[in-house]
Amino acid sequence: MNSIFDKLFEVANSREALDKYLNANMLTVNEFYNSNYGSLLLAKNSIEKFILLKHGIISQLDYSKSYAKSFVLMLLDYCERFNFIAATPHIHRILTDNLIPINCRQKAALHFLYPRPNTNSELIERFDSICENLQLAIDNEEDNDSKAIATFLNYYGIIVNDTPFQFLEQVKRKITNAQDNKDYQFLLTETITELINFNIQDKDAVYVLVQSIIDRVLGKEEIFVFVPSDNVETEVIGQDLFIEINTDYSKELIPIPIDFDSIRSVSVRHADGCNLTNRGVKILESEAELYEYMKRFGNMHKAKLEAALAPLPDNFSTELNIVDWGCGQGFGSMIFIEKFGTEIIRNISLIEPSELSLKRAALHIRKYNQNIPIRTICKKLNELDESDFTGTPADITVHLFSNILDIDDYSQTHLIDIIECTQSGTNYFVCASPYIDEIKTERLESFKRNFESKYDSFELLLDVSSSKNPNDDFWCCNNTHNKHRISHGTYFNCKEYTENGCNNKWTRVIKVFKVEL
Repeated sequence: MNSIFDKLFEVANSREALDKYLNANMLTVNEFYNSNYGSLLLAKNSIEKFILLKHGIISQLDYSKSYAKSFVLMLLDYCERFNFIAATPHIHRILTDNLIPINCRQKAALHFLYPRPNTNSELIERFDSICENLQLAIDNEEDNDSKAIATFLNYYGIIVNDTPFQFLEQVKRKITNAQDNKDYQFLLTETITELINFNIQDKDAVYVLVQSIIDRVLGKEEIFVFVPSDNVETEVIGQDLFIEINTDYSKELIPIPIDFDSIRSVSVRHADGCNLTNRGVKILESEAELYEYMKRFGNMHKAKLEAALAPLPDNFSTELNIVDWGCGQGFGSMIFIEKFGTEIIRNISLIEPSELSLKRAALHIRKYNQNIPIRTICKKLNELDESDFTGTPADITVHLFSNILDIDDYSQTHLIDIIECTQSGTNYFVCASPYIDEIKTERLESFKRNFESKYDSFELLLDVSSSKNPNDDFWCCNNTHNKHRISHGTYFNCKEYTENGCNNKWTRVIKVFKVEL
């Protein structure tokens, strides 16, 4: 069976041909990149062959284009996963020649990939520099620890596969010592403990285990764990609505003013500092996590959504439907209602795989208006089908994608097919996510580009990005958000704005567009 890299090899006879193919097929490229180890392994030789024999063509791509940057960074990740000794220098040269920045996680990978350690002992000696970069990535760059842990597991896999057994024992001791001293928080996870406790002499078996753990860490297995709170009841109205009722939280919400900040203040009071697995990107599994997520990230969501909703019409010509994809606790719909009110809304569809979050989202919407029609769909994006969208049609639909399009565990092709099959009329797409890296940003860009290339009616309303790169213009931070002015260093826990920028500044990737379907 041919892989996408066989097709890439076939078409990459010129820079123009490769660019044209990538521009038209980045959805497929992204989905292959996010497939599991078994699928990638089948294409391993094709990927390596493509890099080794086509690196000259790859180097000629226009790296001002987001899909080109994203593609070459994916190639670096393939080099990491498969330990491509000969291919890595070519990708490193392309990145360097085109001044494409890499994040701390990828810097950690290069410590064991390129320049190649001269001896096995040198590979072990790079343990601390690898861990330091991975911890920096988790603390400052990544939206969760999954990719960083996967990179560490790739390092561990190289030691398992390419060195005598004595070096594996050495790195195990380094891990144990680092755990005892709490040097790197990511090494304290159950995943790492499970790995070093796997005590078998068959190195092939250990290597296979490492690869299966990487798939699990990256969410490439279909795992869903939901632990309901004892304090939460569910009301089911017909087959359409899950909503939290008769709970302490729902009762505490009754006298609270009807605005996002007041609703968030309840969670702020109850948040106990609990650990949010993968910074809340993973499905929230307890009421304590709901509180903590609302406290930590509520303001950032609000600020991004307010900026993303700004280019929409001040006055819509008719009633509209809202589809809140991956709604979480309903932040997107809440901020929309605060800006536009509820009178123009015919229906809100809330889509969310966490039943706990979904019930709370419905409760929050009903807080704004007890009579607003709500439909709740407790599914992952990949589980959606056309039957989920039967209901009252509207001439205008607003699609809210808040911190969802950049995640890796769904097929963008499937999502687009669902939208195109079920939606009609005027559609506004409001897409907002944090800036993590070029690969994740390309997920939003390729989603937008699909509609741009297929529909003459496409109209771009806003396209803006702000990262933590000190060369980027400052957008916002928690103190700026709260005080409504930029005044670095004058508030609690806010450092002076230096040549390195504001270390606490928020990131965003926002794409808003309109299409007639």
